[in-house]
Amino acid sequence: MVAVYVTLEGEAKVQWSMSGKSETANYSGHQQYLHSRTNVFDNSLFRAGVHVYVLTLRIPPDCPSTCKGPYGYIAYHLSLTIDKPWGFDEVFKKPINVVQTLDLNYNPEFTLPVKDENIKYLCHWPCISGPISSTLALPASGFTPLQEVPFRLEVDNQSPHYDINAVEVSIKQHFVFLSRNPVKRNFYTKTLVKELIADRTLRLSKRQYESSICVPMDTPRSTLNPNYIVFIHYTLQVKLKTGCFHYDTDLSVPIIVGTTSLQHLRNSVHTHQPARRTTTPERQRLIERVTPRPPTVEEETAAEAAATTTDEPHQALDDDEPPSYDSCLPPSFSFATLAGSQQTLGSNHAVVLQRIHLPKFPGFSTLIGTAPAHGMEDSGLDMHMYRSYGSLDTDHTGRSLDTFGSLCGPLSEHVEEQEHEVEAETEAEAEEEAETLDVTAQVHQVAAARAQVAEAEEDLLDEHLF
Repeated sequence: MVAVYVTLEGEAKVQWSMSGKSETANYSGHQQYLHSRTNVFDNSLFRAGVHVYVLTLRIPPDCPSTCKGPYGYIAYHLSLTIDKPWGFDEVFKKPINVVQTLDLNYNPEFTLPVKDENIKYLCHWPCISGPISSTLALPASGFTPLQEVPFRLEVDNQSPHYDINAVEVSIKQHFVFLSRNPVKRNFYTKTLVKELIADRTLRLSKRQYESSICVPMDTPRSTLNPNYIVFIHYTLQVKLKTGCFHYDTDLSVPIIVGTTSLQHLRNSVHTHQPARRTTTPERQRLIERVTPRPPTVEEETAAEAAATTTDEPHQALDDDEPPSYDSCLPPSFSFATLAGSQQTLGSNHAVVLQRIHLPKFPGFSTLIGTAPAHGMEDSGLDMHMYRSYGSLDTDHTGRSLDTFGSLCGPLSEHVEEQEHEVEAETEAEAEEEAETLDVTAQVHQVAAARAQVAEAEEDLLDEHLF
C-alpha cells in the first residue's frame, strides 16, 4: 500500500567547537518549533499520472522567523514523502521562509525615544584636555526594513588640541547563540549598513548632526523571547573619528526591527532599497584625481550640435558617479598591524572556532509582512534588557560577563583574523611537509646513486682479478 504525506518541520540548531593545544570543547543546542504531518494519499491504487492536491498547513504564531548565523540557524522546510513498501521511500524537501509578525504599534515602549550620552577626555594628567561631550537621540526605538532611522547627534568639543574628523553611523546585528550541552553563550556581531559623514567638528566648538540611515531590506525581525537558543537584537552605533592615535568615541542605542511600522513614522518607509554610496575621504581624493577636465566652449558647441542631429535625445545622468576605487587603496595601519587576540583554551595557542554547517535557505525580497499580528506572545519582555544588557550577561560594550566571555569575547572582531591565521598555519605545515618529502626523495636518490657506484666498482674489481 502506497502512502503519500507532507511534513512541515521547523527547528533551531546551534553548534560550535573550540580547539586548544591539549583539548577541544564542543557546544551544541537544539529546539523543535514545529513538526506536523498531513496525509495526502493512503491507498493501494496509486495510478500513474499527475495528481494535484491542495493542502493548507498552519504555522503557529509563536514560531520565530527564519535566520542564520555563523554558529546557528532557525530553518523551516516542507517535505513530500512517497512511502513505497517494496522499495526505498522517495523524499522531496524544499526550504521555506517564515516571518513572525511584530506590530510595533502594540507595544507603547517602541514609540518612546531613546538616548545615549558620553563624555570623553583624550589625554590624561598632566596633559589632560577639555571634555568631548556627545549625545545621540532617536525619536523612537521601533523600525521596519526599508525604513529610515532618523537620528540627532550633538557634539560639544571642548578639546583645545583635537578636532573630530568625521562621524561613522552603522546598524549592527547582534547574534546570541545559547548552547544547551553544556550551557554557554556565543556572540557574533555583523554590520548591516554603514555611512560616513565627513563634516568636521573643530576644537572648542559645537555641532549638531541630523541625518538618517535606512534599515536593509532582508533584515529579520528582532527576537523578544529570551528562551530561544538563537537570539537577534539590533543597535544603532555612532563613532566619532578623533584620529591622532586616539580611540574613537562610541555611542550606541538599541532599536527594534518589526514587520509593521509605527503610524507616525510610516512616511519614512521606502518601497525599494535606496542606493546610497558612502564617499570616504580617500575615495573623494581619487575621484578628484580621475575627474576629467571641464569641456571648453568649442567642445560644448560641438557636442550640442551632435546631439541635435541624432534621432534619440541625449539624457544626461547628473547623479552618475565614477566607479569606486576603494579596492585599490592600500590597507590601513590598523588592518595591516592587527594580529588578533590570542585566546587560549588551556594553552597558549589561538582558539580555533569551527562554525556550523548551514542548510539551504531560500531567497526572499523583503520581510515586511502584511498579515495581521496574532497576539504578542513574546512581546512581554521588559525593554530594560536592551538598555542594560543584564539579561544577556553582558556589559554596555557587548562583552560577556560569564565564563565563556573570557574565552571568546566579541567574536565579530577577531573571528575572521583567527580563521586567516589558521589557514596560514595550515598552508605553512603543508609546505613543510612537502619540503620534507622532497628532502626524503633526494636522500633516497643519493643513496640509490651511491649503491649503483658501489656495484660498478665491484664489477671493475672482479674484471681486474680475472
